[in-house]
Amino acid sequence: MFILLRTVEPENGLINRKKQKKALKNSCAVSVPTENGLPFFMLDVFSGKKGLDYPPLEEKCGKYASRIVASRKINLPDKTNLKRFLPGFSNGIFIFNTALEMIRNAEENPEKISVTVIDRNAVMCGKINSLLPLASSVRVVTSRPDRYATICNGIYQEHGASVIVRASYEPSSKKDIVICCDGATNEVMNEAAVFSFKRGVYGKIRFFGSEIPLIPAHREIVPDSIRSTDFAAAITELCASTAYKSSFYSDTETNCTSNCGVNPSECLRCYISGFLNT
Repeated sequence: MFILLRTVEPENGLINRKKQKKALKNSCAVSVPTENGLPFFMLDVFSGKKGLDYPPLEEKCGKYASRIVASRKINLPDKTNLKRFLPGFSNGIFIFNTALEMIRNAEENPEKISVTVIDRNAVMCGKINSLLPLASSVRVVTSRPDRYATICNGIYQEHGASVIVRASYEPSSKKDIVICCDGATNEVMNEAAVFSFKRGVYGKIRFFGSEIPLIPAHREIVPDSIRSTDFAAAITELCASTAYKSSFYSDTETNCTSNCGVNPSECLRCYISGFLNT
């Protein structure tokens, strides 16, 4: 559970502003349900020339003061209990889903492709089998091989396929697509197609994902000033909701300079086919 903090700009006219400020001062956080998860709270606060009035805001937020989803332009004071929520493992889910969607759209021969998932905390265990039909080999780099043991055994028993689990990344002899679920890349990936939610400098072609399409009910209440990724991540991590479990980034940038650069899936297809210009 968390607090969605929405700032309200002052109305025109002194009397209107006083009424508005009083109404917001007396308002309380409103509970909003989520899909198959815990609710979150929505709180509207007055934002005047002096900014936010933090002491009463902290009091209104109560035990959720350390779980604030708000515009990144708002600076929450260090000397209060007010803390901004920043996305954690959900970014890895979103970039995995993005890569999965683009590999499917590329519609290339799986025999040409190797996929490596950098999943050091073993967050993506339940999604690995979705890659099996799309690549000749699936590799996982993780610090928690124990968490993958049961999954890999199940995949072998059901599909007769082996998922290779390693402690570090090694280049593949095939066109390798690397999905960095923790965002970090390194120079060993220089010949690979690299997906990350952080802008990196490594990879023959690099895909950077941002922005999550919000469902209509959320789009109506979440201000444009709040990053959609912050909100979707909070719903996923703090409410355990399934609303965004299959979401992928709507904006995907690449470093490709070919004419296909307007379509990331085309860029990936060019990389796999060996016709890529970067």
